[in-house]
Amino acid sequence: MSNLKEKSLALIAFLLAFSMASVPAFAQEDAVEDAEVQVEDDVDDDTEEVVVTGSRLRKTSFTSISPLQVLDTEATREVGLIDASDILQESTSATGQQIDLTFQGFVLDNGPGSSTASLRGLGAARTLILINGRRVAPSGVEGAPSAPDLNLIPGGLVQRYEFLLDGASSVYGSDAVAGVVNVIMKKDFDGLELELIGNIPEQSNGEDYTISATYGKNYDRGFFGIGAEYYKSTEVTLADREWTDECNKHYEIDQAGNIRTVGFDDQVFNGQGPSPCKRQGLAGRFQVGAGLPFGGFGSIYYTPGQGNALADWSESGIFGVNIDADGDGVTDVDFQNHIINGREQFASLYPEVERTSVMGYGEYTLEGDMNLTPFVEVMYNERETFADSGAFQLFPWIDANNPYNPCNPNGFGVDCGLAYDAFFQNPNVISDFAAVYGVPPAAFGLGFYGASGPLEARPIASVRGDRTQVTSVLEQTRVVAGVRGDLPQLPIGGNNDWKFEVAVTHTEADGTASRPGIRQDRIDLTSQTSVINPDGSVTCGNGSDGCVPVNFFAPSLYEGVVGDFATQAERDFLFDTRDFRTKYEQTIGSIFLDGSLFDLPGGTAQGGIGFAYRDDKIASIPDDVARDGLFFGFFSDSGAVGDKYTKETYAEIDLPLLANKQLAKELNLNLSAAYTQDEVHDSDTTYSAKLGYRPVDSLLLRGTVGTSYRAPNLRETFLAGQTGFNTISDPCVIPDDAYDTLTETYLPANDQRRPEVLANCLANGVDPTALYLGGFSSYSVEISRGGAAGLKSETSDSFSVGFAFDQPWFDAFDMSLGMTYYGIDIEDTIVEPSGQGIVNSCYFDREGDSPDCTRIARAPDADGDLVIDLLNGAFLNRDLESTEGLDVNISFDKPLTLFERAFDFGADLNLNRTINNKLVESEIDGNGDRIEEVTEFDGRFGFPNWQGNLSLRAEFNEYRLTWGTRYIGEVEQFGDEYSDINGLSSTCFGPSQDDLLCKDVNFAGSYLTHSLSLFYRGDQYTIGGGVSNIFGKAPPLVDSAQVLATNNTPIGYGYDLNGRTFFINLGGKFDF
Repeated sequence: MSNLKEKSLALIAFLLAFSMASVPAFAQEDAVEDAEVQVEDDVDDDTEEVVVTGSRLRKTSFTSISPLQVLDTEATREVGLIDASDILQESTSATGQQIDLTFQGFVLDNGPGSSTASLRGLGAARTLILINGRRVAPSGVEGAPSAPDLNLIPGGLVQRYEFLLDGASSVYGSDAVAGVVNVIMKKDFDGLELELIGNIPEQSNGEDYTISATYGKNYDRGFFGIGAEYYKSTEVTLADREWTDECNKHYEIDQAGNIRTVGFDDQVFNGQGPSPCKRQGLAGRFQVGAGLPFGGFGSIYYTPGQGNALADWSESGIFGVNIDADGDGVTDVDFQNHIINGREQFASLYPEVERTSVMGYGEYTLEGDMNLTPFVEVMYNERETFADSGAFQLFPWIDANNPYNPCNPNGFGVDCGLAYDAFFQNPNVISDFAAVYGVPPAAFGLGFYGASGPLEARPIASVRGDRTQVTSVLEQTRVVAGVRGDLPQLPIGGNNDWKFEVAVTHTEADGTASRPGIRQDRIDLTSQTSVINPDGSVTCGNGSDGCVPVNFFAPSLYEGVVGDFATQAERDFLFDTRDFRTKYEQTIGSIFLDGSLFDLPGGTAQGGIGFAYRDDKIASIPDDVARDGLFFGFFSDSGAVGDKYTKETYAEIDLPLLANKQLAKELNLNLSAAYTQDEVHDSDTTYSAKLGYRPVDSLLLRGTVGTSYRAPNLRETFLAGQTGFNTISDPCVIPDDAYDTLTETYLPANDQRRPEVLANCLANGVDPTALYLGGFSSYSVEISRGGAAGLKSETSDSFSVGFAFDQPWFDAFDMSLGMTYYGIDIEDTIVEPSGQGIVNSCYFDREGDSPDCTRIARAPDADGDLVIDLLNGAFLNRDLESTEGLDVNISFDKPLTLFERAFDFGADLNLNRTINNKLVESEIDGNGDRIEEVTEFDGRFGFPNWQGNLSLRAEFNEYRLTWGTRYIGEVEQFGDEYSDINGLSSTCFGPSQDDLLCKDVNFAGSYLTHSLSLFYRGDQYTIGGGVSNIFGKAPPLVDSAQVLATNNTPIGYGYDLNGRTFFINLGGKFDF
């Protein structure tokens, strides 16, 4: 990766040296040209031609028929936003769940530390990101990245963001389905500019600082510029924010509107105390393997100083009997003392991030009638991220003959068969048992088993730093080089104004990720080979393999629930690193010609034609730990290797049909089409038609219709196999009500499963009347995801209609109003089927021939039960997604004189109304009929019916006072109905016990945050500061069973998780 950095910096240094070497000649010409230009300005009304996002044709004004929104970074700084990912994800066009830096511990498409943008809630893969009008390559680490990482964009060097909110494949090619974000970097400056930006939250940690510097010169024939930025943000842990500093709680509301957070499930059903935290991640316990009658002990919990099963270890309950072996009136185990939930407050809410960016660019127009202009852009970015996702369970099986096994009487343990008998001979246990069954345990033969000998045991512990900490480093170099010029000799249109541009864009991204964790093979080695020597010492291995005896039952692992091994040597032996290196290369060669075609009543028609060749390559290489899944209980990732090319031919024509007529001041028609050929997948033709009608100068009516296309990306094509773990409910497991645990017999009369479920289980090799997992029909299952060469490309239809109105009646103020109604439908969407969806599709199929059954693999577990071992979640074409909504933009400006001083007041309001956003999931039944299930997301989290941004400003001379407001409308997720403790509620006992009914909080009210800033912008210096979230508005709290949340705080939905934050902005311009 150092070579990548060296090459990038060398290119920028060369550009700077070349530009500086030309300064004397440029300066002499510039002095003369300035005077000439000034004179020409007095007599010549020529205007500069620009290319507006949404079209490749040159225009003389920054206007567009397409639905286009422009966001200037000067305005974003005044509300405390500088980071590109924050700006894009908080725009009103970004709906749905946005992947940001709070997503720690998730298997992300782009890997750890990445952030992506999803316009219209249609996903990052359907949102095209451009920099200066050119495609940005995907980047990331692990697996196969599929979208650009927004954290690589140097926010301090950005001039503005342009949002094209329409399908645009006919202009930009594949992926522009939901829209396009064009990031325009700073270019128009002379001399040296320095800027310092800082954000300091009121609560602990999370400070970030941005330092940027730019230097450039503009001349009559060209310009050059360089820029650099350094960004640093500190880690925010769960303990650092008052809304995440406790634990993940039950969060329910009763019928009277009161919030309840204390659960009573374990009090009612397990004889324990109330539960202030959800029972999640039970650790500090162990389980005994097969060998004891009637399934033996359940979980035996670490209770130092007392024990009802073994010394310092206690059983909580068995066969539905809550155990109070010491007779003190309180059960011997309280789950709240053994949960990881609430003991991992060191986990990252936001990771630590460090980023360095350098850019350089320049162009120079050669003499001659072709005005040949070579140009170049170079950008180098590097980011480093560290995050800790908390604490995981560690639950390996330890060999029966391991000396440290508590159930090995030949080692340091005891005979658990005898301990089992002693447990059932305890008078208090006998009393507890008789209170439930009416007879003592002896009536069932319990307490007379005898010696069992050594038995396997499974510790369930949590080790700090095991598989939870990841450091990722990502470097990206992007080089654009080309030449543009005039074609006066091309006899088209008669105006001799055709121009051309030939360019090559090459991007290299190189990322590494490293994660420490415990290896399963090393657990097996120390577990299976440890022996007690005659001198009482313990050794393991063959003497040359570095094996270290590990005591998986040492008190240090259990005393704090999240613990550590007794010695550093044990930790060093078990831990290894899981390392990944991902390289992504993209090369694009393009040529485009445009100019005048012919005259029409409204002016001269403009046309353009172009061709682009894009080559994408990925080499995502894991080490053996990642590839083979050597970490305990952690997903394997085989990476991805592959490349494919894409060829795109496109044409565009702009037709000014009418101009300056009665009720037709302007009537323009823009047509574009593209043919995209993909090397691996199917090709397609896309088109777009845009009509703009201006009956009077103040009103523009516009409409667009078109198609877009997205070929499967490298992730969907070449991902070799990436696994994760889902909790799956297995329909083939006997329900609790249909099994007698004492007699170990199946009760068919109590089985409420449908006949087709039983038949499908049998047909697929598992007996649904014999598979009983101790009452646990839900368990963790590995799911593998991979690419598929046979995928079809996604296609979409989109439309928009709207208007833009500038009030013409009053000179006292300016006001403009714009509205756009839009709709996008996507067919054959590429999806990763969920694990539960695969299982349900197979076993609930009425015809018994679901193709999803081939995606399920079963294997015997440690007890010989045929459980689901692996699910194949490879990509497939299946669903339809659609969205429909309304964008509203209002701008108001009015000059006022107060106290004999001139002020300018202004307001900008941007609103989005999500009318409909739905997913139509489909599958083929046994008759070949397509069954569709419609899920509507409008009004849900991420898709509020209304969201908006308001900016109010007052300017006096060089001072500007800005008030900003961000609004997220009320939302409500799919949820359960009101219930009591015997149903779905955990906090309400219900009317039978003189209480109310409760349900999970699955909603959030309207959410408003405000910011206030004051900026001074002089000719040379800028000084500004302010407060974002000035009133310290907390994010809403929900029940995590209904909404994706961290400690009841929703993530990825746009709520502010930092609270009140102070920001400062210092800048200076120096002309030399």
